[in-house]
Amino acid sequence: MRLRPTCSDAAMRGVCSHLLLAAVLLLGTASGVRADDLADCNGPVADKVEAACSAIISDTARPVEERTKALSSRARFHIGRGNTDQALSDTEAALQLNPQFVQALIERGYLRQRKGSPDQARADFDRAIELEPKSPFGYLARGNLRADQRAWSDAIADYDQAITLRQDLPAARVGRARAYVETGKPDEALADVNVALAVNPNTPNAFYWRGQAYRRKGDVDHAIEDFSRAIARAPQTERNAYFNRAQLYSAKGDYARAIADFDKLLSFLPDNKEIQQQRQQAVAMQAELAKAGTAAPPPAASAPAAPGAPAARPSRPAAASANQQIEQAKQLIAQHNYAAAVTTLSQVLSGDPRNEAALRLRGMAYSVLGRPADARNDLNELVKLRPNDAQLLAHRAIHVAGMRLFDDAMADADRALALDPNNALAYIGRGMAKAGAGKAQDALADYDRSIALNAKDTLAFTERGLAYVSLNQIDKALLDFDQALALAPTNLLAKSWRGLELLLKGRTDEGMADINAVLERNPGNPTAQLGHALAMLTSAQYDRAVAAFDQIVAKAPNDPFAHVLRARAYLGLKKTDEAMKDLNLVLDARPDYLAALTLRGIAWSAQRNYDKAVADLDRAIAQKESVEAVFARAKAHEALNHTDKAAEDFRKATQLEPASVFDVMAQAESRRKLQEYSKKLPCGSGQSGTCL
Repeated sequence: MRLRPTCSDAAMRGVCSHLLLAAVLLLGTASGVRADDLADCNGPVADKVEAACSAIISDTARPVEERTKALSSRARFHIGRGNTDQALSDTEAALQLNPQFVQALIERGYLRQRKGSPDQARADFDRAIELEPKSPFGYLARGNLRADQRAWSDAIADYDQAITLRQDLPAARVGRARAYVETGKPDEALADVNVALAVNPNTPNAFYWRGQAYRRKGDVDHAIEDFSRAIARAPQTERNAYFNRAQLYSAKGDYARAIADFDKLLSFLPDNKEIQQQRQQAVAMQAELAKAGTAAPPPAASAPAAPGAPAARPSRPAAASANQQIEQAKQLIAQHNYAAAVTTLSQVLSGDPRNEAALRLRGMAYSVLGRPADARNDLNELVKLRPNDAQLLAHRAIHVAGMRLFDDAMADADRALALDPNNALAYIGRGMAKAGAGKAQDALADYDRSIALNAKDTLAFTERGLAYVSLNQIDKALLDFDQALALAPTNLLAKSWRGLELLLKGRTDEGMADINAVLERNPGNPTAQLGHALAMLTSAQYDRAVAAFDQIVAKAPNDPFAHVLRARAYLGLKKTDEAMKDLNLVLDARPDYLAALTLRGIAWSAQRNYDKAVADLDRAIAQKESVEAVFARAKAHEALNHTDKAAEDFRKATQLEPASVFDVMAQAESRRKLQEYSKKLPCGSGQSGTCL
């Protein structure tokens, strides 16, 4: 859940990291004052700070150093009260007096970050580190920025450096713990938070993130305990702790306490739909358990019955227990606590291996947890129980297609369609198998048939959108992703790909909104990570883009798009040999992959092998004309002194509709080249103008 930001939610979103920042900066405040007002300006009594600092600032007889520090102190005062504009004005004034004043650089960087200018913030933090490379506070501030951008590995590197420079810096420990939690390293997170609490038991957000670490480990009781401690320190503002504790109470079946926490949240956020929905679920479960007579904790074991007494009749023991566990697992899945759901469902299946509901739910949970082989095993058991269930076969076809077992997927889909020729889900499975085998055009026919049978299935529109992406029909893909999200707003696959394609279209703000929304819910989402890396690529941050694509390719070595984008970054760095490795790898597996053909043509030109460039670009253009491909071919013809062909391609590149940000850039360059040609190729006898 993404609640309205408050200072106590800072660990969740980083929006109030000024509390950590202000505490850190106070450590660097100057001592050795020469007047009481200077002492008050830098002192702990908030009521005196503003007046004392203002007196120093307005006294032009004071040394520049004192006035600079007073401006910085007053900026911290305004930060603490949320007066962002006044704080920013003071930091600007401090830096006019002394452009190398590190405290003011860090403060201004934080304020720029808060006002939505991360690049400017990064520049301030980088400058602070350059000026004082042995100070931990610049690294801490930059780490907080990178954490807010969900660049976890970069954030951890900065926190590492801050901690190396100062071992007893709790804010850096908590920041790194957050990054560890988000990257699936709860044990490392626990170690950091424990050190932070040992240094300062009141470290902001420490208990919240330790609770999150315990939750990721499945240690529900310790997680609840730490969320409760976080709430005790800020009972009116610690909203994320309330929400997480409520979810864990629900998972334990303690619905009364869960409802109490949801009610508390609704007193802050009465219109929040997610809180309302989860409260309703908890109330419904409480009512169901009350009807079944299982709302109270089980009583202690009774004494043995007297000899000869009739045995007490059991009250639906096994079935009631299994059904209750399955309902509990459904709650856990609704709360995205899939690991705990697997544990609960495995307990059910240990007593009843043929329990279909448990097998279905556990298979779904395994799939979300990235354990496709385990999920397939559960599907296989279900198919054994129901070998002629067309819908179940279709589900398995979709699952194994996701595992890139396309022959198996095709077999399951064909069998499902033989049993039920109008099974919409089976057409999706068969389409995925065809698309995975490089037959995107054939896949479209299956997706069209599925949508004709069931126009309410978000997966059909998502997969058809992906097929359009592979055919470079971006506008059609975006329409399908829009429809998929209209049917299911939480469809992360559609949202991540829509974000990626919007970035490719040059619609950066819209694209990053989708990408960030996906990363908020799932930091490991590969498509969203790809979008984040693409944003670096399109902003010419080629080194960072290559590093980001390296991580993506390591996780998904068979993803052709990631290899193509990394090749673009390599070309930006003028490392054509490295780019060629990626492009050849893609084209060896998929010889007609359009984006790779286009880019390899560009790479050949960069290596001055223009004949090969033209050959690849001819193949790409034969599939689909694009501005970038036609412009690249024009450049190759120009290098070969094929002036007429070059001029014709430059002209055509200005007439085609741009489909991507790369097309837009190529078209702008084509127009410039045409202007050059108009001067070189006059029309008629000595007349001005052009024959182009």
